[in-house]
Amino acid sequence: MFYFCAFILLMVITYQGVQLTVQQRTIKDLNDRLMARNFTEYASSRAREDPPPEVKSRKPLSWYDDPDIMDGDDE
Repeated sequence: MFYFCAFILLMVITYQGVQLTVQQRTIKDLNDRLMARNFTEYASSRAREDPPPEVKSRKPLSWYDDPDIMDGDDE
């Protein structure tokens, strides 16, 4: 019985920790929106936090081949 109660208590503490993290992230995002003068400033601040995804470039097959154009089988 003791182990069951300890397990339940551990699960509740973990759940509350996750909820607190999500809530703090939401509060930070809303605060950033309030502090920005307009949407452009807000979007530019978000762009600095999140790095752009890397674009994979394939090796060109010849001198006139553009490596940035993906083939049909490239994903």
